[in-house]
Amino acid sequence: MSPFEICDKRKEILNSTGHLLIEGGPGCGKTTIALLKAKEIIDKGFLASNQKILFLSFARATISRVEEQAKGLISKDDKKNIEINTYHGFSWSIIQSFGYLLNSHRYFNLITPPNLSAKLANIPEAERDAFKKSLFNNNGIICFDLFSEISSLVLEKAEKICSIMSLSYPYIIVDEFQDTDTFEWKLIRLLGGKSKIIALADLDQRIYEFRGASITRIPEFNEHFKGKRIDFGKENYRSANTDIVQFGDDLLTGKNKGKTYKDVIISRYPYYQDARLNLRYALLNSIQRLKKAKKSEKWSIAILVHSKLETLSISSYLTAQNIFHEVLIDPAGPTLSASIIAKMLEPHGDLEEDAQNLMTYIINHIKGRKGEKISQSDLKFALALEKYLETGKISGSNRTDLITEIRVLLNKRKLLQYSGIPEDDWISIRKLFQDAKHDSLKNVFEDAKYLRLLNKGALLSEKLSEMWRLNQKYNNAGKAIEDALTQEHFSMTSRVFNGVFVMNIHKSKGKEFDEVIIWEEVYKQIVRPESTPKRIQQDRLLLRVAVTRARERTTFLTPANSPCILV
Repeated sequence: MSPFEICDKRKEILNSTGHLLIEGGPGCGKTTIALLKAKEIIDKGFLASNQKILFLSFARATISRVEEQAKGLISKDDKKNIEINTYHGFSWSIIQSFGYLLNSHRYFNLITPPNLSAKLANIPEAERDAFKKSLFNNNGIICFDLFSEISSLVLEKAEKICSIMSLSYPYIIVDEFQDTDTFEWKLIRLLGGKSKIIALADLDQRIYEFRGASITRIPEFNEHFKGKRIDFGKENYRSANTDIVQFGDDLLTGKNKGKTYKDVIISRYPYYQDARLNLRYALLNSIQRLKKAKKSEKWSIAILVHSKLETLSISSYLTAQNIFHEVLIDPAGPTLSASIIAKMLEPHGDLEEDAQNLMTYIINHIKGRKGEKISQSDLKFALALEKYLETGKISGSNRTDLITEIRVLLNKRKLLQYSGIPEDDWISIRKLFQDAKHDSLKNVFEDAKYLRLLNKGALLSEKLSEMWRLNQKYNNAGKAIEDALTQEHFSMTSRVFNGVFVMNIHKSKGKEFDEVIIWEEVYKQIVRPESTPKRIQQDRLLLRVAVTRARERTTFLTPANSPCILV
């Protein structure tokens, strides 16, 4: 059953036979009506036995939410006729099967974003696109950034393949259409030549202009496909009986200032030595309120912050306060540190050879742990270490100290007796880095701590357990862990959000929680007063997304001495 009445607009969607653009704000029911449309297509027998409806979205978290909604709307038998996938997952299937049409490589190797960042560290920004393409053309190495471009080139070059894809997926539902970049839009246009496209969009939720999304995308869809356009406007079923969406909409124009809203709390907290006590107090109140209302542990709270560093900082604070939570962070540093620890678990050999191998991994960690935002000092340090691996020559006490300590660390490893229990052996290796003196080695330990928060522990343990059972050793652990983490990018495991979660605002896109707490640190405002008008408008869009993730209540904590200029 649908949570709303099947009004005339929705009947028009269900009865439509052509391309569709469905617009509306957060919680208006775009996903629900799209799934009901899929059910209508299946019920009316519009699919042949080998055909499916393709539901495309950006994030795996969104996929999980769609999967959960589908359970209540579509039977298990009908669900078999729907493929819910990400752009990356769908594009990768095209590249694996037909990418050879673009170059001489029959098989392609993936490079994860963290490893790509390490490779790009000393490549000038203006040359990075060309470098990524050379990896694909010359080495058969492909990065996620190129997936939509390469898959669209395949379909453009081979019309027959494009026709086969459209025959397989005669109906394609495109979620968060406003966030499609140039090549994702090209992919949709190509498939839409024969498939029917059902696009779900909210122009005011576009927060990915930095990666190629455009304010022109919706008009472009209308111009190209000339299909029906249905707008649900201000309808809201996610947070009905609250003013959450209204507040989010008013943020875009400044109408919110001076007004009060039901279930939207703006708290200008006083600044004193331990300002985070305000966050703790708000969070504990939310937990207590939800436990009482739900009478179960099936409740969810998101703490949304501005940056990755604040995410980790707040996580550390909550851990110190004994408040259990999970963290959603970019995995660059943690996944690179996982490769280092896994490499250290391997049987030891010649000390100098092991030292060089470990140095290579550590250089990769230095260059890639912060994504593509490496500092000049870190880059200079990494390049000097690379030069040392080539020539055997090094200068500077800091660099010499690292090389010396790597050998000490490897000798300490020889003294370890592995238990065959991956979790214990992993911690034994990790502790070697904890006790290290050099910052580069300490950073490996710090990043490795967050693997648990990335929910990678079970994945790593499974791979290592299998190795130990076969050989009583962790042979090739480094490569195995890297492969596992690479393939994990395509995992479609459904995630249920219960409990407390900490993430930056961009990570919250497409997710829903019972309550949301937006935390603005003293002197680390989400919206900078000195920002340009364009940047402030982008921040308005970002805050609207943050606010409207809540179903029941949003609390915005901002310092009283320098409150957010938008509230």
